[in-house]
Amino acid sequence: MELGPLLGSLHSLEALPNLVGALGHQRLFDPVPDLFGPPGGRGSTAAVAVGRAGDFPWFAVASPHAERSARSLARRLAGRGRIAGVLALDSAGRRLALAVALDGVPSLSIDLDHPAPTALACLGRLEGGESGGALAYALRVADALSGESAGRRFFQAFRTTLERMAAGLPGPLRGEDRRSLALLQLTRVLFLYFVQAKGWLAGRDRFLAEEVDRCLTRKRSIHRDLLQPLFFGTLNRPAPERGSRAARFGAVPFLNGGLFEPHPLERSVPAAIPTPLWRDAFDQLFERFHFTVSETPGEGIAPDMLGRVFEGVMAPDLRRASGTFYTPAALVRGMLDAALPAALAGRLNCGESEAGRRLGDRDPAAFAALRSLTVLDPAVGSGAFLLGALERLSELEGGKPEVLARRRRRILERNLFGVDLSTAAVRLTELRLWLAVIAGESSNRPELVRPLPNLDCLIRQGDSLLEPLGSGLRLPPPGRDSAGAIASLRRRVVGATGVEKRTLLRDLRYAEAAACAESLAGAERDLAQAVTECLQEARGCDLFGQRRGIDHALRSRLQRFRAELHAVRAARRAVVREREVPWFHYQSHFADVFASDGFDLVAGNPPWLRSEEIPRSMRRRLAGRYRWWRSGGYGNRPDLAVAFLERAVELARPGGAIALLVPAKVATAGYGAAARHALATTTTLSRVADLTGRPEAAFDATVYPLAIVARKGPPPQGHRVHTQLGRGSGRGVAQSRLQSGGPWILQSGGADATLARLERRHPLLGDQITCHLGVKTGANALFLDPPRDIEPELLRWAIRGRDVRPFRVDARVRLLWTHGPDGQPLKELPPRAAEHLLPQLISLRARADYQGQRAWTLFRTRAATAPHRVVWPDLGRTLAAVALTGARDADRLPLNSCYVAPTSTAADAERLAAWLNSSWIRAAALLRAVPAAGGFRRFSAATVGGLPLPASVLSDSDLSGLARAGRRGEAVQEPLDDLAARHLGLSAGERTTLGRLVAARAHHRR
Repeated sequence: MELGPLLGSLHSLEALPNLVGALGHQRLFDPVPDLFGPPGGRGSTAAVAVGRAGDFPWFAVASPHAERSARSLARRLAGRGRIAGVLALDSAGRRLALAVALDGVPSLSIDLDHPAPTALACLGRLEGGESGGALAYALRVADALSGESAGRRFFQAFRTTLERMAAGLPGPLRGEDRRSLALLQLTRVLFLYFVQAKGWLAGRDRFLAEEVDRCLTRKRSIHRDLLQPLFFGTLNRPAPERGSRAARFGAVPFLNGGLFEPHPLERSVPAAIPTPLWRDAFDQLFERFHFTVSETPGEGIAPDMLGRVFEGVMAPDLRRASGTFYTPAALVRGMLDAALPAALAGRLNCGESEAGRRLGDRDPAAFAALRSLTVLDPAVGSGAFLLGALERLSELEGGKPEVLARRRRRILERNLFGVDLSTAAVRLTELRLWLAVIAGESSNRPELVRPLPNLDCLIRQGDSLLEPLGSGLRLPPPGRDSAGAIASLRRRVVGATGVEKRTLLRDLRYAEAAACAESLAGAERDLAQAVTECLQEARGCDLFGQRRGIDHALRSRLQRFRAELHAVRAARRAVVREREVPWFHYQSHFADVFASDGFDLVAGNPPWLRSEEIPRSMRRRLAGRYRWWRSGGYGNRPDLAVAFLERAVELARPGGAIALLVPAKVATAGYGAAARHALATTTTLSRVADLTGRPEAAFDATVYPLAIVARKGPPPQGHRVHTQLGRGSGRGVAQSRLQSGGPWILQSGGADATLARLERRHPLLGDQITCHLGVKTGANALFLDPPRDIEPELLRWAIRGRDVRPFRVDARVRLLWTHGPDGQPLKELPPRAAEHLLPQLISLRARADYQGQRAWTLFRTRAATAPHRVVWPDLGRTLAAVALTGARDADRLPLNSCYVAPTSTAADAERLAAWLNSSWIRAAALLRAVPAAGGFRRFSAATVGGLPLPASVLSDSDLSGLARAGRRGEAVQEPLDDLAARHLGLSAGERTTLGRLVAARAHHRR
């Protein structure tokens, strides 16, 4: 049996011997529960021996975190001197991880339903029996697994080469232009290595290496004597038009496509790139790896690995600044599988399930609608979503390889559109799409290879969010005549070459300018009318017959309209004069799409960037332009992804679909309230899936993804939203429950309905008690663990989030407390404290919260020093609270990794702490909390403030007694839960529902 279908059949540990047998090894199924620890002991894992290759055993475990478990168990085996392999199966997440008990060997993670060719190749290299003993076979497994890391090694080498070439380029170039030019040169050669793998470079497997050697032997310039004639005299010209220098290369295809045309940047570097730079690029990068365009299992660098290029070529600080992260292919496929039926339903005017059924039944009308579907990624990044859409759209109709190849070209030429602010992103997207085209070509004769499509009129460099004409001004789309002319010209440009292409590009540029001028003229008329209406309003009379005049509000409107009118007139004159649109504008550059009211599908993974990481000027423009982003406010740290959500809905046609990956916090954070309300009331939410912890969504970001798939249009009565991307979504949640703008409670097993009832029935904690963050030092290195000789009267115990347990605090770190009994900073410091802090006055005054107080001031001290307070960690697997009451806790001060709720009396603090430690309130907190790394949750002031707090709780003396017993270490959870259930009025079924949420997390039970 082939490995691909076999992997798809793996749903339980019992099936894993079939995989081992397919590799030619002995099948077994022997449980060994004590292999990784004593039975039932902490950290023990029930394992099964599923096969053996001679003396080399294969052990298997079931785990929802397959790759982590495989690595961990392999390390433990290696520590015991056991030589073996580990298979970890995540049947729900459809992942299989493989590791070997040898130090320094990477693990392999496989998508069982859609295994990558490189992963299948790694498995294929494990076939055959063991010879030479268990260690010899283990080394063979290690070699196979290390082959999976070839992509990582390649892109590390690619990035190093890119930086070296950018630094060594001649000529007066800015840093960004240097990187862009170096990237252009390297991607051309990278593309040629894939072309060479097809046998299209004179039929020579080592064409490029041999030609480089020829240049070096003759002491010629690689740039001037090899690459320029190859790029600009051969690859970009039909064979009959080539000169004698090109003829010596032999049979080389005419590729066209824009990649092998002189770039404006190249004209600013008239000198050739030094040969040593090119020699090092070939020696240390390209010739160290094997390239293949085959989609069948094999070794080497394949096109499907190129998504990592975007990570490899962007510096880490630039990636953080732009919020750009690579999107795994499995996640892209899951998003598109959910989004395409939604988009098709809009075309067919039917439900999503019917659209999916009609595709499965091969309905001609469904396929006809599919062929005209327009797909946009407004922030293409490395092109993952456009590449995924190309593959999915071409596969849905099926057919022979040559049919699929022709279909890919047609889809690429007519259905896919992309925009990105980064020129590097546009270049890499084009590269991946071109590679997808040549990978499907079956011809082995270079002269029969069709030229690549020109993508520069489909994948555009530009700003999807902001235009230069004003924050809130939206231009009307041009008329259908302009749109039709642009559509016709673009189709001709995509397939044009040579002089014809240059002529058509000029005509397209003129047509886009004419469309933009038409839109600007429409905006000019609208604004002139708005100015006239303001003046008429000022001349009109009020209810008492008096002339109204211009008040402050009317004057502001009039000034805004006049300023926008001035900007529009200036822009229209410039566009008409230059016959070119000087900025990116969707309604002009894609006028034909907007003649049909927008895109059928807007999909992608837009930048994730919190408000404080966005320049102030851009924040102001976003606030003026996007209501969903503006309503979050700076204090709530709105993420840039919220603006992209609103923009995606604007760009989609009525009935069209939106499929975006955004931070999971959008589902719960205060800044997402307006977006949640708008999405739940104006669109039909197909899927809202929190992918926190999902292996297919584990990409390099510090936050976790939320998948949102929606149709532009109000939901039907009783509509339910699926809460998973793939199959097994269950009944989902009613969309009506998501329309309040409050946190979206998704995968709750019915607990969301219980929590909603409790919140309606009882007062909320935040309405009665104010929650605060703990003390902020702004300089922990100075104030925590101070020198031992600091005056004892200035020392307190610092409470960090990690120190808090239910009912108890285990403080371990001392805090230098520079405030007096009244909470105010000391006027003077005693000698040893002054000696410690005064040399750091500059850094103390540079703290973000410092506002001219004494340099040693600490911040947010009032709540933290209240006589009676309840403290809980910001970050935890479950909510845990402790009461700090009276003199005995006066020297314990919570830091800002904790939240504090001051109370009037010690009894109130004890009762509140007990309440927060009850299982039912913990469950409610888990439903409301924002996900964080490693399975943790953030229990913010908003989260805890939104929990139910019946009026009877703070007068219940039994809760005080349980809190004191809990502090003594007594077992109080069961009586506490019974008491809390009575206050809440929980039924037995509701207790069971809420209890499931905390069962796996309640590791602090007492």
